[in-house]
Amino acid sequence: MSPQPLFVIRPGLSLCLVRRWLSEQTEHQLIASLDETLQWTQGSIRLFGREIDEPRLTAWCGDVPYTYSRRQLAAKPWPPNLQHLREQLHAVTNQLGITTAFGFNHCLLNRYRSGDDSMGWHRDNEIELGDQPVIASVSLGDARRFRLRSRQSPTIHPMTFELGHGDLLLMYGMTQHHWEHALLKTRQTKGPRVNLTFRSVGQR
Repeated sequence: MSPQPLFVIRPGLSLCLVRRWLSEQTEHQLIASLDETLQWTQGSIRLFGREIDEPRLTAWCGDVPYTYSRRQLAAKPWPPNLQHLREQLHAVTNQLGITTAFGFNHCLLNRYRSGDDSMGWHRDNEIELGDQPVIASVSLGDARRFRLRSRQSPTIHPMTFELGHGDLLLMYGMTQHHWEHALLKTRQTKGPRVNLTFRSVGQR
């Protein structure tokens, strides 16, 4: 029986969650192959006028360049494992009726080595992602708390999802305009987690 999608609709928020979208065997194989085919680096971002190291490792591939937090990622060939995953995501989004302007033509990967690694509150709202960005997030390894909060009203309750072990989360519609998300540090003992975020990138 294939995993069933769960749609979550709130004011300004449109999500689709598919638990265990990847089987346990596929997840383990993908984690191992990513370590073999990717070069993980620690990037830096400019915050409050100074350069600081990102609290995680990153890698990427894409048909087109992509810029976030003033960090420019050049176009880079797709490894076969990520190309295959991209094709699967295109099939899933077509079935769900979630459309992208240019297909998933860029993938940014984040590797969280432990609970000390994190991602602060932000939105994926760069101009080249269009008016209604579609982000396909695939989580591998230990589950972590993925948090979302509304920018529209403090009376709208935040949301938290434990994501890992092959889960797929799709964010679409006006989500990136009205909500922000984060993966905050935790004191709980956590093993490595890899998050793959596929994006549809146009031109500035």
